[in-house]
Amino acid sequence: MTVTLEQIEKELNIPKDELIRKGVHRYLEFELRYLKTEISKIHIKYGVHSFNNLWNKIEEGKITESKCFDDLTKLEYLEARAEKVESLLREYPSP
Repeated sequence: MTVTLEQIEKELNIPKDELIRKGVHRYLEFELRYLKTEISKIHIKYGVHSFNNLWNKIEEGKITESKCFDDLTKLEYLEARAEKVESLLREYPSP
């Protein structure tokens, strides 16, 4: 059996728009935590604090680009997505 928003609204006496607002806010919080965890894993692996810091290590010859290319591209994506999610959280009304 699938529970609908209407059922939750009726059973818990919470307006559907409030459920959606809170749900979206919680999703964004969860997504940001996930992204930050993945970013931290890469930071720890290479002893860096950002994409730029990792890139600097490559330019300095401390790490070869071929050794960390997958993580480098993943980190760039994760950091950009985290910025988007943080921006949305700032703009989205708190529950």
